Amino acid sequence: MLAKKKTLEHPKACPLKRAHYLKKLNHYIAQGFAIVYMDESSFESETMRPCGYAPIGSPCIDRYNWQAKDRTNVIGALYGKMLFALDCLKSNINKEVFYHWCKFTLAPKLKKKCVIVMDNATFHKCVQKLLNRHG
Repeated sequence: MLAKKKTLEHPKACPLKRAHYLKKLNHYIAQGFAIVYMDESSFESETMRPCGYAPIGSPCIDRYNWQAKDRTNVIGALYGKMLFALDCLKSNINKEVFYHWCKFTLAPKLKKKCVIVMDNATFHKCVQKLLNRHG
């Protein structure tokens, strides 16, 4: 038996919606729009260790900071292979932080004729009017 590479599909992925998205994106590319991808992520210096040691017959129990404190949050945009408008934050990224970043960090660095691609995070919707005003 030959080993095959896994392909992961999100359970909510819809091939029709994806095809529509790609058609729309290719239309913008053909018109000369710059395609800019943006997202945020976080990391922490102390990651949870999934395994541990305990005496035989005793459970291995540890503590973990589930409140996500002391995380470093990064937000930025990607055009081609160039990262720009990067910010490193100690606070969590929420609607207000994201709007402020878009208005004062991202928008001034954008070309006038561009398309912003972002995921469906709830707070991403708060900047659509702002970015449309920018062009």
